[in-house]
Amino acid sequence: MTYPKIAIVGDRYARTQGGTLDLHEGSAQLALKEAGVYEQFLAHARPEGEVLKIFDATGKVLMDESEGVGVKRPSAMNNRPEIDRVLLRALLLDSLAEDSVKWGMKLVKVEPHADNETYNLHFASGQIETGFDLVVGADGAWSKVRPLVTDAKPFYSGISGLDVKLSDANKRNPDLGKRTGGGMCLTLGPNKGILAQRNGDGAVRCYAFMRAAQSWEKDSEIDFSDMESAKEEFLERYFGDWDQGAKDMVLRSDPDSLLRSMIALIGDAAHLMTPFAGVGVNAAMEDSLHLARNIISVKDSWHTNLPAALQKYDVDMFVRAEEYAKQTWMYLGLFFHERGGLAMVEHFEQAQAREAAAAAEEVAKSKELQTQAAREELGKETLETECSKVPAAGLEIPTPVGAGFGLHLE
Repeated sequence: MTYPKIAIVGDRYARTQGGTLDLHEGSAQLALKEAGVYEQFLAHARPEGEVLKIFDATGKVLMDESEGVGVKRPSAMNNRPEIDRVLLRALLLDSLAEDSVKWGMKLVKVEPHADNETYNLHFASGQIETGFDLVVGADGAWSKVRPLVTDAKPFYSGISGLDVKLSDANKRNPDLGKRTGGGMCLTLGPNKGILAQRNGDGAVRCYAFMRAAQSWEKDSEIDFSDMESAKEEFLERYFGDWDQGAKDMVLRSDPDSLLRSMIALIGDAAHLMTPFAGVGVNAAMEDSLHLARNIISVKDSWHTNLPAALQKYDVDMFVRAEEYAKQTWMYLGLFFHERGGLAMVEHFEQAQAREAAAAAEEVAKSKELQTQAAREELGKETLETECSKVPAAGLEIPTPVGAGFGLHLE
């Protein structure tokens, strides 16, 4: 029995930029369980990273789950512990067989082989690997595999700004470490925000983002070659009247801060998304889970059935991706809303109200079923009582069995 030759194209380098990742029960966590690395994940996971704070631009606390201030997020958002990107990547790579990954291979393009049945991979070194029955594009936003299936290109999401880091925040900037807490701290104003998130190494990752034209960096004429002065000018221009504690998240950040434009399309290699709903890694890991299942399901007949299995994967994947994309686009609107943090707090209040209404409806249905069952039981007992009053002459009344009864003529 021969199995298909498969190439999974990915990125060699650990992505250190960005905050930690919250892994959801029904997608990423399920993928980890089937991969046999769930226990390793739990060893690094940080449930304490799930808490959320929201400030408005003046520094007023609108919501603080760690202190019980304001509304809490709906329970559907619970059980999503955080893990640092580098740790997640390491535990997944360490689970593979030693020779599974070939490093130092920069993919330039993928082409169908002359037989139109397999694919060839062309690398920057000039090397060509041939004869792949299946190529899986896991190479991110600028995928070299995607052009084989679509001409879709990344597009600008309309959100941009600075990406900064405060190393060892509790020691170097204890006031900012306290402000951030153990999870995420959002300071939201009209159409912009300063978003901070605790990482597992004690650092705080922070983003000063806003709605802006794609050319804003050039139009601003800020000299970003000198990041320390650039941070001051950036904050004065775009966040000038904001709470000083929020601005200090940027001003006191490490010297190697980054200018960062958020690019979004419908997927990483397939469905890249903005980070504001925390669903990107979960969608990607759910994709890998379902793709693996589909391949394994036809491994003994892959010559005949692999195309259909891949087609089913594609259809199912885009249905899931559409729902994830709607979530992240909705949260982008809440993060950068003209009413600031109030819009997000109201969203959570409405979600909690819907959740409570649904729970009440379930209780009502349960009570209705219990009442119906009690009525049926009472009706059965009444019927049995009436039968017991029938004269014994000529009739034998047996003990009822189950929910019925019987009359036997002598």
